[in-house]
This record gives sequence, structure tokens and C-alpha cells, in this order.
Amino acid sequence: MILGVGVGWAQQEFAALGVPFNRRGAISDEYLEAIKQLWTNDVASYAGRFVSFKDVHTAPRPVQVPHPPIWVGGPSDAAMRRAVRYGDGWHPIRIRLSWFRDTGIPRLYTIADQEKRPAPALCPRIRLRLSAAPLPDDQRLVGEGSIDQVRRDLEALQELGCAYVLLDTFYDDVEATRHHETAWRMLTTMAEQALDLPNETLK
Repeated sequence: MILGVGVGWAQQEFAALGVPFNRRGAISDEYLEAIKQLWTNDVASYAGRFVSFKDVHTAPRPVQVPHPPIWVGGPSDAAMRRAVRYGDGWHPIRIRLSWFRDTGIPRLYTIADQEKRPAPALCPRIRLRLSAAPLPDDQRLVGEGSIDQVRRDLEALQELGCAYVLLDTFYDDVEATRHHETAWRMLTTMAEQALDLPNETLK
């Protein structure tokens, strides 16, 4: 199991739950601390501003040691700091290669140095959208375009040291989620292409 974490962006969701939108980052940080306490101790206690518990017996403990990997999403400094402090992987979504290479990764490493912690693994989620013809490179996200363009994207991500790459087939069209044929076709194509990729770019 991998725990994926993001603080959220839709204010109406927080309003529906009665949770202050402007405290979502602090709440997320505290919950991550509490979750790790529960995952790594037979009897756990935690006292914070948003969550607290005392002497909770946690059995059965997770099989994964020390706990299931935590991937933290988001491109902001706050999200990267959260990934460094609490995460095993940084999981930005729908990236442009130039930003990821020239801005995102260097900033993550700078924050890790500031926090005096190791940088988390690079585990991006890319928007998989295959097209019959190549798309202009300056107008596409990583994972969009012809099969050759996407293949080059994956090779570039491997060269940057990405441990995992998640393929996201959602197109911002809720109705499309009712019809999975296109997504399965793209994933099948990528699985076939993965046989020819060096090492293990796709996991």
C-alpha cells in the first residue's frame, strides 16, 4: 500500500465538512505525524491542536516496515516541505518537464538541505494522453503527445532519478470516467512499450 496525501484545493469541500480551509496545511501535517505514531508503535499517544489520543493499542501493525510509504503531492514550497518532513516520496501531478527539472527538483533539494533531512523519492504523476501526431513541446505536459514523445518523457524522468511514475488517464471530463475503453487502450499501449524501455522506468 502507498498512502497518497494532498491538502486539497476545493474550498466547498472544506465548507461541507466544517473544516477551516486556511488551516488545511497545518491539519495535514499534524495528521501525518499522528498516523506515523500509530503505524510505528504498539501503543501510541499524540497531543496536538487538531488531533489527540492517548494509549491507543494499534495492533495489527502494518506489514510494511517501518510503515507504508507516504507520497505527498503538491508543487508549492509548503507541499515540498511536507514531503521532506513526513513523506517517502514527492508526488507532483501534471508536470512540465522543464519546470520539474529546472525548478521543482532543485527547490525540493534546497528545502531538504534546509530541513537537514534526505530528499524524498521522486514519484510524479503524469497525465497520459496519447495522440496520433506529435504535439508542440511547448504546449504539452509530460505524458501528452505521440507514443515517441511519451517514451522520451519517461526516459527523461528516469534520467532525473524518478523512482516511480504514475500514469493518470483522467481528462477533466467526469463523463469520460463512465467509459474506460480509451484509458485501457492507452495503458495497454504503454505496457507494450514498457517491454522495450531500459531498466524499470515504468513501475
